[in-house]
Amino acid sequence: MAKEAPWDDQTEMFVSDLNEKISKKYNINIRSLLISPDKYIGTKGMAGIAKQIRGETDEYFSDLMEGMEEEKQKLQKDLDSATSQYKQVDSIISSKAAASRVPYVKPLFISRDVDTEELVVVEQYDDTLDAFIGKLVNVSNYVADLSTAYKEFRMGSWLFSGAKNHVLSINPPTSPVLVMENSKDVIEGILDDIASRASE
Repeated sequence: MAKEAPWDDQTEMFVSDLNEKISKKYNINIRSLLISPDKYIGTKGMAGIAKQIRGETDEYFSDLMEGMEEEKQKLQKDLDSATSQYKQVDSIISSKAAASRVPYVKPLFISRDVDTEELVVVEQYDDTLDAFIGKLVNVSNYVADLSTAYKEFRMGSWLFSGAKNHVLSINPPTSPVLVMENSKDVIEGILDDIASRASE
């Protein structure tokens, strides 16, 4: 049975494209290298090869992002707005949790069953959301900040854990720039790890 790729479908498209562009140059199936690095760690010169592939990966994504100034500016505005919304909603959740004596935590990790959670995604904060947050806090054993950090920005998401778990999220920005940067980070992270381990 084939090993499942540790990345999403968008990243798979970039991995396939990279594999097609540079696998012959290094005589290595790039996709296989990224999925099963342990099979390649002991290969002679692998640290150097991984570094070279990483350099080509960096160049590949830089080329893709050229000419995307409009998308980058739009993303900047959307991220500023998302961070502002996060701060506002986080402050309200924090104060309502404190008033109701419900623990409010910022965990490193929570093991969750997302199939049993009720996910509520809102566009932005308004007065009805304030009342809704109050209801969620009152039926919770604890509230956890699950927000995502991206550079200096925050995209808000909170778990209200109770008899039924509820997750409240502020609609996060979507952008081809975010998709590319996420995929770039995933691929280059694996290559950096291979280079580090192969040089030990």
